Amino acid sequence: MPNGETLKAIIGPHAGLEYSGPTAAWAYKNIEPKNYDRVVLLGPSHQLPMRQLGLTSCQEWATPLGNLVIDVESTAALAEDSTAFVVLNKRADEDEHSLEMHTPFIRKIFSDANHEI
Repeated sequence: MPNGETLKAIIGPHAGLEYSGPTAAWAYKNIEPKNYDRVVLLGPSHQLPMRQLGLTSCQEWATPLGNLVIDVESTAALAEDSTAFVVLNKRADEDEHSLEMHTPFIRKIFSDANHEI
């Protein structure tokens, strides 16, 4: 980042990698993994109409580069607020694709740091 600034967020595309991969790669190349201790993913719901924010029920997400470990403690803490959050069942979680385009980039960038998401 210019002027030694720390990147606060990426707003990245989630179309298929053949369409959005180069744009996402450009965004992720600006991350210095040692500057972060937490990775938070937020994405739209394409499959399930929701009034609350959906939380994964998984403990890991698979990527072609290796699994990403979910911070289940933080997810459970968020799930305690049922007015704001709902835990997705595995089928609903797997049907949603908005974040899966980002997971290989996250796994690559944070491969040495073992960050939970």
